[in-house]
Amino acid sequence: MKIMKKLFLLLTSAFLLCGCEYDDYDVPYDPHEGAEYVEDEEAMYQAIYKRLSGGRFKGEISLYGYANTERAFDISEMVLAEHPELFWVSIGGVGSSGGNDVISISYGSLDYDMPDSKVGEMCSEVSEAADRIISSIPEDADDWQKILFVHDEIIKNTWYQSGDLESYTDTAYGCLVNGRTQSCGYSQAFQYIMERMGFECGLVTNYSHTWNFIRFDGKYYWVDLAYDDRNYDDLEYGSSHNYFMFSDSELTEYHEFNQVKNRNRFIPKCDDISKYYYVVDGSYLSEYDAHAIAEIISKHGDEEQVEIKFSDEKAYKDALKRLKANENVHEIMQALKKKDRLVYWMFDDWHIIKIILAPDK
Repeated sequence: MKIMKKLFLLLTSAFLLCGCEYDDYDVPYDPHEGAEYVEDEEAMYQAIYKRLSGGRFKGEISLYGYANTERAFDISEMVLAEHPELFWVSIGGVGSSGGNDVISISYGSLDYDMPDSKVGEMCSEVSEAADRIISSIPEDADDWQKILFVHDEIIKNTWYQSGDLESYTDTAYGCLVNGRTQSCGYSQAFQYIMERMGFECGLVTNYSHTWNFIRFDGKYYWVDLAYDDRNYDDLEYGSSHNYFMFSDSELTEYHEFNQVKNRNRFIPKCDDISKYYYVVDGSYLSEYDAHAIAEIISKHGDEEQVEIKFSDEKAYKDALKRLKANENVHEIMQALKKKDRLVYWMFDDWHIIKIILAPDK
């Protein structure tokens, strides 16, 4: 009898143990566990941004609901375009699990093998470089002059790097820390500093070029530092201001974005020229005027060069013709106190004459 009781207890215990294991195994699989629900594109954008800015330099973002693989990559790129502090991010891939609506976005640093601590150091270096530029802005500068100062300071300290790109060359880090970059790096750096200064600034990109927009006095203007920095052509006085606060009318074929609007969340209308560099500077002329040119030179007397932009091709060609004929050139020469000859460069595509003010070497 005792043997039967012991056997019954053993069988009962075994049954209970087996039952517990079976119950655990029977818990239904929830594919949404660990994933975030997003109801529309804006929610998807915010979810991606929250994860990328959360302090982890590698990871996977799981989303469901509105989320779909077709838009996930584009929206991720929009997040990066609007947040230059995320210059280090590389979107590794977008995938989905068969049989459910969960998508996964993998991300890491541009140099995937780089330790997280190093990526954090790079973020600090970019912040410090931006603060150095901001702290060097003249105290008496107005807002337009502050923006111009940052534009000029970035160009002065950056070389356009063509080819042989390292992981971070075409980023804010490449521009502000290493001093070598391409169009995306210029744009990220400018946007990063403008936003720190309180200006609304963004960037627009297509498959070959990136440039900025900025809101000033209630209107939007384009800014393209890469095209204003012509020193990659080994031109001694190559930089210009042709693309500082310019309007839609100055957009070139390289600024085409109609085919990639899905990569840009916001594209402003820039139809005002009142803050265009040459208009504000007083160096935007509709015809050749030696007296006006002399006054512009005097205004920029302590600089190395001065740019005169003409309103159209006809005015530009006429100005060149009359300048070469030395028409009233004595007024211009009187303004050139440091030089005994007139040296100028011509930029036909831009209708710009650049007069060199630096002493002859």
